[in-house]
Amino acid sequence: MSNQHLLQIDELSEKSVVDYLRVHPEFFMNHSELLTKMVIPHQRGSAVSLVEKQLMVLREENQQLQRRLENLIVVAKQNEQLNKRIQRLLVFLTGVNSIDEFFDTLYDSLRNEFNTDAVVVRMFEMANPILAGRAEYVEYDAQVFTLFENLLSTNRPECGRLSAGQMEYLFPNQGITSAVMIPLGIPKPQGVLAMGSREVSRFHAGMATDLLKYMGELVSQLLRSWSK
Repeated sequence: MSNQHLLQIDELSEKSVVDYLRVHPEFFMNHSELLTKMVIPHQRGSAVSLVEKQLMVLREENQQLQRRLENLIVVAKQNEQLNKRIQRLLVFLTGVNSIDEFFDTLYDSLRNEFNTDAVVVRMFEMANPILAGRAEYVEYDAQVFTLFENLLSTNRPECGRLSAGQMEYLFPNQGITSAVMIPLGIPKPQGVLAMGSREVSRFHAGMATDLLKYMGELVSQLLRSWSK
């Protein structure tokens, strides 16, 4: 018999074994003595038994699950803290008596509650002419469209490092290195609430944004009552 024919038999036999074990996963339960005799190459060149290999795989999977659980717990705690901050902010803003007090309270509360170095609001549509003198209300021009088109079209907060143009527009000469931008406006986005920090890691792209979007909606609703 030729070597090529023997090779074909070996390949078929190996495939047959694999197919059989897939159909009969209980095989090693009935032949447990084989488990300790089977060896699997290790990454470092040594060999381990099938039982040891299974234990290694299970241990790695358990460690991965543990890390995922720890991450979920961290996120849950962060969301709980964020929710409490939003509740306090809502209480403060519902107690103001003027648009001036509204913005002063908003800025002070966000700086304190979120430990930020700068807070900016820019609204690109002004319904009440009385607000024309406020810095928060600006014209929606080509520059604004270029800088915030994606934010306003997606209506989702953005976290992390801003573009150079966005940074210059929102936080000129303030040394801000990370920020979060939250769309403002009801029923469609017409502005942005931005918080900036001099710490690079304070706001990052992996942050959850659902509660931040919720906060933006609350601020938008309260701001709307003062903008009519």
